[in-house]
Amino acid sequence: MLASLLLTFALPAVAPQETPRDPVGRVVVYRFDTVETMDGETLSNVTMLVRNGVIERMGQAVVIPDHAEVHDYRGSGKVAMPPFALSHANFLVSDRRGDGRNTRYTAADSIWLNEDWSEDLLEEGVLIVGVDPPGGGLPGRTSVLMVDDQTGAPNALVSDLHLKVMVSTSSSAKSLVRDGFKAADKAIADEDKARAEWKKAREEWEAKQKEAAEAKQKASEGKDGVDGKEVKKGTEVKGGKGGTAAQDEGGDNQEDKGPPEEFEVPKMDSDVEPLVEWVRQERVGQVWLSSPSDWLHWQDLLRERELQYEIVLRHGSTQNLFEVASSIAATDLRVDVPARLSFLPYTRVRANLPAELVAQGVSKLILSPSSDSLTGLRDYRLSVSQVVAEGLDRKVALRGMTVEPALSMGQEEIIGALKIGAPATFVIWNGDPLDPMSEVDIVLSEGKVVYDREKAEAEDQS
Repeated sequence: MLASLLLTFALPAVAPQETPRDPVGRVVVYRFDTVETMDGETLSNVTMLVRNGVIERMGQAVVIPDHAEVHDYRGSGKVAMPPFALSHANFLVSDRRGDGRNTRYTAADSIWLNEDWSEDLLEEGVLIVGVDPPGGGLPGRTSVLMVDDQTGAPNALVSDLHLKVMVSTSSSAKSLVRDGFKAADKAIADEDKARAEWKKAREEWEAKQKEAAEAKQKASEGKDGVDGKEVKKGTEVKGGKGGTAAQDEGGDNQEDKGPPEEFEVPKMDSDVEPLVEWVRQERVGQVWLSSPSDWLHWQDLLRERELQYEIVLRHGSTQNLFEVASSIAATDLRVDVPARLSFLPYTRVRANLPAELVAQGVSKLILSPSSDSLTGLRDYRLSVSQVVAEGLDRKVALRGMTVEPALSMGQEEIIGALKIGAPATFVIWNGDPLDPMSEVDIVLSEGKVVYDREKAEAEDQS
């Protein structure tokens, strides 16, 4: 009996093995004939498992958990793809402002929205929009809005983003930009000078404080005497030689505060500060051009400066920008161009500028509607389909409508490639997205339905 008890206590307790638990959370499954992933490939016969707003599994062989909510669209021709990100939704801005240096303004300062603004965009498959400050020259900074099922005031993801710079061949336009650079350079020089003066004053004050502290220490130790004689501790010394630095200078023991411990940046003009940030590469600019000569004038203004910027091309139905396409491509910058087939000057020869830019080496292409208006947005897919039919790669075009503009606006975490681990943010089209007759059925943002066409149409009829 005793032996069995000893054996029992000698053996360590064995913990029961834990059974692996399945992931928890609401599961919604979508099954499609086609998914445009924007990750380099188009998938067919896809099952997408979404849990808590994230794509957990995606492929042709996905086990569907019990009690999952399943939406099977196979055989219907429906296509899933990331939402559109619209770089320039300037029809949301209402303000009258002329040319000039107005960089103190943001586009969000000038937004004027009707109550249906979000639905107008969602029914075209748009989830994120950029808006530009109105006016010419240096009109201000861009803003980014989130489009969802809200009404009234917009949800500004970013109020202050790109510095908008409009370049043209006129002397006044060039002078405006050149003078802006000069003002920024002067503000930087003034700040550097003030910093150097503060640093010098701070070092002198700290040296003075150190000297005073050493003198005080010697006096307290009774080593600082009068007429070269040692003074005992506690003896009051009269006269200038025995007092502290503050007493000697009549400071009445009031400590000299000296320069501030941290450098205080001089206040800048509100129209100069964004330019200073750009020159210091702390901000990204958007340089707007409409002709090859604009590009050459911009190169003359830029000279040896190293700036972070993107190029926005805005030309009419006639253009000869193909003449500088290789020079633009060599910069490896992001280029925003209208989805438009134009004509060569003085001819009826069609020109496909987006395709030409890609052929010359532009790898980061944004395709914008042919006009910055609601009408332009409604014709957007038709315009893109024409550019694709005339030679632009389809996948490049779709990326230029979705991922590339989202990257430009810093919102790649919201609109990105559809893959495992990514947010379940996508649009369900009832056909090919580049077919002008196709319509948006549903828009999801992180698994939440923010637009349902059938529901919206039923509400409009009620």
